[in-house]
Amino acid sequence: MRKLLFSLAACALLAGCATNPVTGKREFRIFSDKEEVALGAKTRDSVIKQYGRRADPVLEAYVAGVGRKLAAVCDRRELDYSFYVLDTDMVNAFAAPGGYIFVTRGILKAMSDESELAGVLGHEIGHVTARHSMKALEKQYGYQALINIASIAAGKDLSGLQQYSDFLAGALLAGYGRDNEFQADSLGARYAMAAGYDPRGTADFFRKLEKMEGGKKANDLEKLFMSHPPTKERIKRVEAQSASAAGGERNPAGYAEAVKGL
Repeated sequence: MRKLLFSLAACALLAGCATNPVTGKREFRIFSDKEEVALGAKTRDSVIKQYGRRADPVLEAYVAGVGRKLAAVCDRRELDYSFYVLDTDMVNAFAAPGGYIFVTRGILKAMSDESELAGVLGHEIGHVTARHSMKALEKQYGYQALINIASIAAGKDLSGLQQYSDFLAGALLAGYGRDNEFQADSLGARYAMAAGYDPRGTADFFRKLEKMEGGKKANDLEKLFMSHPPTKERIKRVEAQSASAAGGERNPAGYAEAVKGL
C-alpha cells in the first residue's frame, strides 16, 4: 500500500501542469506523452477491429506520405505519426491519441485531389497536437486516472489502460465540441499551407460535405455532421484563413492514380 501511495504521489507530481503545444498556455495534465502513445495504440487496435483495415498497402503508403509532410510541420513533431485506411464506406476520419490517424475508404472516394486529403489529415493531426481527446479523457476520469496509473506503474502492466482506450474508441465518432473542431480546422489549414498544399482544398472538400449534408442518406454521415460545427461556418473560416495563400500543390492526377482501386 505504501508503494502504491508513493507511486501515486510521484504520478501526481509528474502530471501537474504542462504547456499546451498549440496554445502555449499552461494546463493540468494527468497522462504523460508515453501513456498517451500507449493509449493511442490500444485505441488503434479497437478501431481497426471494428471497421477493418483496407488491404491496400500502396494506397496506405500514399496517405502516409501526405500525412508525414504535415506531421513534419505540426506542433508536436516529436510524435511518431502513423496513418491507416479503414475498409468502410462511412465518410469519416478520426485521430487517436499519440498520433494514430485514420481515414475511411468512403472519405477517400469523396475527395478529388491531394490538397483535400491534406486538409483532412491536417485536421486530424490538429486534434492530436492540441490534445483534444486527452483533455476529454482527463476531464472524464480526473484523479481516478492517477490512482489507476499508479497501480499500472507499480505492476508494470499496461492492461489497466484498457478502460481508457475503450472510452477513446467510443468517443471518436462523438466529436470534440464546436470550439475544438474549429481549432482543428484552423490547424489543418495551417499545416497544409506549411507543407506546400493549397489550403483552399480544405474548403472545397467542406463544400462536398455540405452537399452530402443536404441529402443525409447515411446514418454514419449524419453522425459526422451532428458532431461537427455548421459546415457553412467552417467553409467561411477556412476561406478567410487561406485568403492570402499564394497557390500551393493540389495534384489531382496523382490522387486519382492513388485511389483508382477504390
